[in-house]
Amino acid sequence: MFDPTAFENMRTVMEGLIYDRDLDGDIVVIDRNDLFNSSKLTRNYTITFRLKNQQNAKITFELSADLQNLSAELLASTNKENLIGSSIYIHLYLRHKKSESLYPMLQNIVEDIWGKDMKITQEISFYPLDAEQIVNNHITIDFKRLITEEQIDDMITMMEFMEKTLLSLYSVDALLTV
Repeated sequence: MFDPTAFENMRTVMEGLIYDRDLDGDIVVIDRNDLFNSSKLTRNYTITFRLKNQQNAKITFELSADLQNLSAELLASTNKENLIGSSIYIHLYLRHKKSESLYPMLQNIVEDIWGKDMKITQEISFYPLDAEQIVNNHITIDFKRLITEEQIDDMITMMEFMEKTLLSLYSVDALLTV
């Protein structure tokens, strides 16, 4: 048996929170990946879900750690304590009609829930010859810092915020049911 790293502990907590909500029937888990890159010694965990009756939006929780994070934790060097932890990103995937007024509205919805101190970006892609002008909107919430095991209780709040985000988007009429 090995001593689990901060990455494994945080992954286990978030996975448990998400699957508990899935078992309650509030959300539906639609994808999960737990990847280890042996060339770069990196870990990446993603889990994607949506609300039970929602087809227009899904959210992905991403947790990642690299060799610097792992070595700082395992070697316990005092000058590398600021490297211990994992990066967390929240990804929203939406499909909607192209609308210049919708992008700031979505930005405000996400900022109201997650806070203005997060880095929130929107990437839009679409097929230019499509007459309907349907876009795929990928919104990323970047915490801009490492999350440590001392903040593991914040994962409960993160889960609540992810659900609140999907619920807020549920009422946006411009989002498509696809």
